[in-house]
Amino acid sequence: MQQHRRAAWQAYLAIATDLLPALRQAATTEIVLSEQFAALSERLSASHRWWGTDAHRMTAIVARADAMHHCGDHCGSAVLLRALAVRLFAISSSTPTASRDGCDPQ
Repeated sequence: MQQHRRAAWQAYLAIATDLLPALRQAATTEIVLSEQFAALSERLSASHRWWGTDAHRMTAIVARADAMHHCGDHCGSAVLLRALAVRLFAISSSTPTASRDGCDPQ
């Protein structure tokens, strides 16, 4: 698997297996969720060279989802994260990004 696809898959898994389930659990502390949001943002920022403008959009989505969570809008935060997970899954499964005009960087 190419590096940009692997990075997208790992970010997808972070959302699907860590962050979304943690948002659903009332027992999850704010500190744990903040750490998970920060780790996801860092992972996306580290991969910006592969995803072009998509990376900036994804980082902004994570920041907004985190802010919504802190304001008490857990449902809205989860909706944004699910949409981001769909995009990351598409990148990981060979779907070219719009910002790359259909070109798949090697």
